[in-house]
Amino acid sequence: MSVLHMRRVLAVDFDGVICDSLTESLLVSWNAHSGAPVKAFAHPGLAGVPPDVADRFTRCRPFARHFGHWLVPLVIDAAPSSHAEFGARYDELPAAQIEAFTAAAGRYRAQVRCVYPERWLAHHRVQLGLGNALANAYVVTARDTDSVRQILHAHAIPIDDERIFGSSSDKNVALRAIAIREAVEPPAVTLVDDNVENCVAARTAGYSAWWATWGYNSAGDRALATGYGIKAISIDMLRRPLAASAKGR
Repeated sequence: MSVLHMRRVLAVDFDGVICDSLTESLLVSWNAHSGAPVKAFAHPGLAGVPPDVADRFTRCRPFARHFGHWLVPLVIDAAPSSHAEFGARYDELPAAQIEAFTAAAGRYRAQVRCVYPERWLAHHRVQLGLGNALANAYVVTARDTDSVRQILHAHAIPIDDERIFGSSSDKNVALRAIAIREAVEPPAVTLVDDNVENCVAARTAGYSAWWATWGYNSAGDRALATGYGIKAISIDMLRRPLAASAKGR
């Protein structure tokens, strides 16, 4: 079967592609790291985050691929300017420190979701007009499944719970499971992600990848995507019927 006519299975990233949750990630990460109580999420909220931390966090957003990465802007003095520099700074962090941070941040997020559900949801801006494109799609994300499920249900986005692959620090593992479940070859599974490194990893493993240009991108991402032959797509392209957009790997 040719690439143009194969049955294509869509696997879509969550943070940045479906939902902008930068503010929530900042509040959860900083408050957990600094030992702030759960009530700090509501008050003082963003006012309780040091401005330099908020700036570094935003600058690091294009490079973060999983929860552990959010520790980097909290413990360094200057934001990295490339994926390679960010990765090097992350690799310098002790594994025990990363593990402690991710555990604390995970607990903090779960507590906030229970204590301040409406305020927590308000810190997530879901992209409009994606409903039809996502009807038969999978969600593959580093964010925990329960959070994703709560946000999708709150916005009436029709993705079945069993199609959510949460806590996926290595998205290729999820893509492999999807290919097996759908009984298709890897090229038929297309990852849509705003992190170009995730796209490169998927493409290298034999899957298809589309780089989402409306998410969080760094200055060199377009050149990197072009160099690996990864298709750059806009949100309007994703909103179209899948059959109209499924051209090329």
